[in-house]
Amino acid sequence: MQLLTLHKKITDDALSMRKAVESVLTPMSQQRYRGTSMYLAPFLSRLNEVTIPFRVNNELVEDITVDPTGLQLTAQWWPTRLKTRPRRRIDIHIEWHVHPQGRSCGVQTEDWQRRHFYFWSYLMHELAHRHQNNHRSEDVLSQKFIPTADNEDLWDLQVYLGDFDEIEAYAHDIALEMIIWFPTLGYRSAFAQMKKFQHELINASYPLFATAFDETPKHPAMLLLRKKIQGWYRIMDTQRDIYRALQLGPL
Repeated sequence: MQLLTLHKKITDDALSMRKAVESVLTPMSQQRYRGTSMYLAPFLSRLNEVTIPFRVNNELVEDITVDPTGLQLTAQWWPTRLKTRPRRRIDIHIEWHVHPQGRSCGVQTEDWQRRHFYFWSYLMHELAHRHQNNHRSEDVLSQKFIPTADNEDLWDLQVYLGDFDEIEAYAHDIALEMIIWFPTLGYRSAFAQMKKFQHELINASYPLFATAFDETPKHPAMLLLRKKIQGWYRIMDTQRDIYRALQLGPL
């Protein structure tokens, strides 16, 4: 699928969900709740009321690796992941990870800005997979690059990231981070920031790829990733109004 077409399908879906999601989740959600924290279960129940019609489900997941006062998001696309009603299938699944001892989260502005950004970022990543799948012939598989790492963990990571669909989706994520996190910089300067990005509370997408292919920076997967980042950036740069409409701003 042409990049411009894929971008339009992703953003059309996101914009169609915008007002519904904003009724529950905004960068300033803490203004809607009293106290210093909020229980996640009823919040996600309200969020699901507006996202499930768009085939997106949110789930609370107990995770001992998360700080008892923290919260982490993950997401996955799977066309038959969850069946909620006859003939309706959820294909995008967003997991909100909390420690078993902590089912509430803080409602400070900075926390909600991050959660709001990652909700949309992860959602659009999975929307890319949704449309990649919808517009691919059943007998055609995604292209995959051969991993080269000696380390088993890196091998597995290269298998995952060496899939063409993941390269496309991660390139989208990196370009989005460049556009949103460094709005005043041009492509070269923003990309330079992504290559050295380090933050205790914010996870950037490019370092993950760089880690997987650190010993082989000219691996075909990395070369394609850089090409795709530039393509995504060019499109997003001319359509920044879409991301303003989604209330995405620097973290």
